[in-house]
Amino acid sequence: MTASLRRTTLLALLALGGASAQTYSGPNVTLTFLHGFTGPDRPVMEGLIKKFNDTHPNIQVRAQAQPWATTWQQLPSLVASGRAPDVAVINEDQITGFIARGAVSPLSPAELKAAGIDRSRFFGPLFATADYKGQSYGVPVSSVAYVMFYNKDLMKKAGLDPSKPPRTRADFLAAVQKCTVDKNGKNATQAGFDPKNLDTWGVSLYNNWVGSRAAYAAILQNGGSMVDQNENAAFNSPQAISAVQFLVDLVQKYHVARPNSTEEAELAAFSQGKVCFFPSGQWYLDRFEGQKMNFGVTFMPRIGGNVRDAAWGGSSHLTLPKQRAGYDANKRKAALVFMSWLTQPAQNLTWTTTGSLPTQPVVAKNPQFENNPISGVFDRLNSVYATSGYPWVGQVMTPFDQAWEAAYLGKKTVAQALNDGVSESNKQIEQARKNFQ
Repeated sequence: MTASLRRTTLLALLALGGASAQTYSGPNVTLTFLHGFTGPDRPVMEGLIKKFNDTHPNIQVRAQAQPWATTWQQLPSLVASGRAPDVAVINEDQITGFIARGAVSPLSPAELKAAGIDRSRFFGPLFATADYKGQSYGVPVSSVAYVMFYNKDLMKKAGLDPSKPPRTRADFLAAVQKCTVDKNGKNATQAGFDPKNLDTWGVSLYNNWVGSRAAYAAILQNGGSMVDQNENAAFNSPQAISAVQFLVDLVQKYHVARPNSTEEAELAAFSQGKVCFFPSGQWYLDRFEGQKMNFGVTFMPRIGGNVRDAAWGGSSHLTLPKQRAGYDANKRKAALVFMSWLTQPAQNLTWTTTGSLPTQPVVAKNPQFENNPISGVFDRLNSVYATSGYPWVGQVMTPFDQAWEAAYLGKKTVAQALNDGVSESNKQIEQARKNFQ
């Protein structure tokens, strides 16, 4: 993209942001802002905060960056003692739990409208991550997703078109079979193929929590869910068993995925050109670009079923913690203005330089992404679903991760692994419910 086009695009985004963001006309206030962006993304956030302070003389934001785990530990006591920050960033796997405990304040439709925060401007499932029981509690500021990297050279060698990565289960299976080649040059579709003497593998599967997110996506794609309407674990439905079985079959039946592997081993294999498709978090994009690999990025194919597109996503949301009685209403108004400004398209475009995905379609359409491999998932960012919406995410996902590992490693059948996982999960949920009475 030329400098002229880049300038024109940025000016257009700035204009859009200015048209939507609201101003604050009350007395001078100082806001405390607690967030966990402590890595390379911290300077970017600090730059955005400085820009806000410079352009909003009657609102000064004082940020405190600390590890996420510290915030999860401290926030309940800060709220209980009346010392909560004015604005706090909470991640997708924690937010519903804090909402259910009464630590986060709901954002009324009138407040959102007055602040110029229009949920229709964001990707729907992303904004809904901070919804609970019909109310909104946060605005997305950052987003990541589970994607599928693929080696273009291996696809070409197998006779596949790298510009058309698979989208359906059938196309995906055909692609990974052709990409799985033994040391005699035969692929998994040919007679004489030797699965015990392989040179390249079709796809990476592995046994940690990141590996289980492929199973999570497959379940959602097949119309299943992690919990039922009563917020009990339900990841052993027929739809879930069928979806996960296909992934296990990739190992045990089709021999296109390595058994008993780890994320580190599969990451190394993909980097060395020994695996064609590598599903994982988008956060490996910089690594593969640094290695100058000939790779692409695509949305998770419908490996689980054909009900809908779906992939796991992580996110961070700006929230207003519950405050003590007599809290200054001007500070809440100012906090909403800050939240609105920080999530405008121009600021979100800046934030994507940290590796975050766009939180809204208008940013995803920006020409600066035109030649960026990550844009291969932009057409389906409205199908990224976080693990949220129920207070006990940990009590559901930890047993699920363990169930995936048992099924993937062949220690249990898929049905047994998922049934055992649901049983364990619901035992933990029963205990967790006592904290929300």
